Amino acid sequence: MKNNLIATSIFSLAIAIVIGSWFISSGLNNNGERMLIEKNDMETTHETLLLTQSELGDYLGITEEEIQMFISEDIIKSGIPYIKIGNEFYFSVKAIDKWLVEVGTLKVGQ
Repeated sequence: MKNNLIATSIFSLAIAIVIGSWFISSGLNNNGERMLIEKNDMETTHETLLLTQSELGDYLGITEEEIQMFISEDIIKSGIPYIKIGNEFYFSVKAIDKWLVEVGTLKVGQ
């Protein structure tokens, strides 16, 4: 009887170790996949923080020529938020969204 009890205890312990190991490995794999997804999301977000003139046109649904009119008329007067690096203008997505909410509708040439 004592031998059966010891054998049953060892078997139960072995099953518990196998199940525990499986839970731990599943948790690590899911966490690794989740971290990879979060990393890809962060890279995508960082890629779209600044837009070029053509990307801004696509983002706003207007042509690049209309964007150029905003810039050439008087970019400070238009109020469109921008960053100028060298001769190139870049536009922050967050600042553009905030600007659109504040301005509402705006026609090119106003």
